[in-house]
Amino acid sequence: MAKRRTRYEIYAELLDIVARRGSCRLTRASYGANLPVDRAKISLTFLSSRGFLREEKIQDSSIYRITKRGLEYIETFRHMRKLFAALDEKVTPEPFKPAGSYGTEKQVNQIHATINLPTKKIRVDEDIDIEIELRNSSPEPIFLTEVNDFLPSGFEVASKPDDSRVEGSNLRINRIGIAPLTTEKIGFTLKGPKEGTFGFRPRFLFENEKGDQLLSEPKPALIDVSRIDVITRISSGFIDLDRLLLGGIPENYTIILTSISCDERDLLVKKFLEAGTKENQITFYVTVEASEVESLVNNFQSSFYLFICNPQADTMIKTSPNVFKLKGVENLTDINIALTSTLRKLGHPMRPRRACIEIISDVLLQHHAIQTRRWLTGLMPELRSKGFTTLAVMNPQMHSPEEVQALLGLFNGEINIFEKETKKGQKKHLRIRKMINQRYLENEMPLVKAKLLRNREN
Repeated sequence: MAKRRTRYEIYAELLDIVARRGSCRLTRASYGANLPVDRAKISLTFLSSRGFLREEKIQDSSIYRITKRGLEYIETFRHMRKLFAALDEKVTPEPFKPAGSYGTEKQVNQIHATINLPTKKIRVDEDIDIEIELRNSSPEPIFLTEVNDFLPSGFEVASKPDDSRVEGSNLRINRIGIAPLTTEKIGFTLKGPKEGTFGFRPRFLFENEKGDQLLSEPKPALIDVSRIDVITRISSGFIDLDRLLLGGIPENYTIILTSISCDERDLLVKKFLEAGTKENQITFYVTVEASEVESLVNNFQSSFYLFICNPQADTMIKTSPNVFKLKGVENLTDINIALTSTLRKLGHPMRPRRACIEIISDVLLQHHAIQTRRWLTGLMPELRSKGFTTLAVMNPQMHSPEEVQALLGLFNGEINIFEKETKKGQKKHLRIRKMINQRYLENEMPLVKAKLLRNREN
C-alpha cells in the first residue's frame, strides 16, 4: 500500500510545481500534485495566506507565483528529507579499501560517469539541461564532493543540485551519497551567453568513508551555441508532407491537423505514429478508437503508449502495461492524471518524443470552447517541456467557426486536408496553413490514398 503523504509533503509538491513553472493555475497545480481540485485550492489558499505563494487575479481566475519564503520552504524540506533518509541508511560494517593512489585507472573504474545532453546545439542565452549518471561499482558507499571544470568559459549556472555552491568553474557539493553497485543521477542547467563551440569536460571527485579520494573523468561533450534558431525536425512519416515542411515538423512544435473524417486523415495519423516507433521515440496516442494500432501496442511496449478514452475500452483492446483505459472524455482530470503519471516515469528526454491527440473534437463537443481551451493550455506546455512534438487532430465541420478559431490560435502550426473540384471530380488535397516563425512551401498537394498506403520512401 502506498504511503499516505503528509500535508507538509503536499505543500512541498505544490510549491515545487509553481516554482518550476514560474506561474501556475489551480488546475495545473492539482494535476501535478495528483490532488482533487478542491483540496488543491484549500492548500494553495493556505500557502498564499502564509506568504509562501503570491496569488494574482487575472480576469476570473487565479495565478499563483512562488515567493522567496516558498523557495526557502522547498530547500529546507529537501534538506530535512535527506537527513531523515540518512537515519534509515544501513551502514556497511567493513571499511572501504581503495585500490591504488588518487586518480589511478583502477580507482577510476570504480566510478563510471556518463554525460547526457538532450541536445548539443542551443541558441545564445538559451538554457541547456545536463544530466550526469554516476555508477558506483565498488562494494562500499562513496560520496560526491566536487565537480571540477563543470562550467565552460562564459557560461552561467541557471540551476544546480541542492546543497551545492559555485566557486569559479567548480561546483562544491555537500556529499551526495551513492550506495554500492547503484546509479545516481545529478542534473544542472547552464546558459550559453555567446556564440561558439565549447568543450564540457567535468572531473568528478569522490570520498569514501575513510576520507580517501577517488576521481572519474567521463568522455567530454561539445556544446554548440548559435545566434540563429537551431531547429531540429522530426519526420511526419509521409515524405511528401516532409518536403512541404522543408524537412519535417519542427521539434517541440504543437501542430493541429484540421480535416473531415476520411481515410487519408487516418493514414497520415498512422504514419506519424509509425515514424515514431521506427525511430525508437517515445510515442503517445490519445484516441477513442484503437483498432488501427494494435500491432504498435504489441510490438513496441517500451515506447508506444496508448490512452484510449472510451467506455468500451475493455472490449476494444487487451490489457497491457502500455495501454491506459479511460471511461471517456467527460472527465478531463482522469485523462490528465494518466498522462502526467506516465510522463513522470519517463525521466529526462534524451531524444525527440511525439504525441498524437486525436480527441480534440470529442472534447470540444463535450466541454465547449472555454473548457477545452483551458485543458489544452495546460496539457500542451507540459508535453513540450518533456520533449514532445504534438500532432492534434480536429474535424472543423463538427463545430461552429467561433469554437474552431478559439482553438487554432493555441497551436504553432496548422495542416489542413480539404476537398477540391478537379476534372476527375472531388479530390482531397493537403496544404500547410500556418507554421509560426518557420519557412514552408505553400503549394497545395494532392492526397492519393494509394500513395499513402505505400511504405515511406527512404
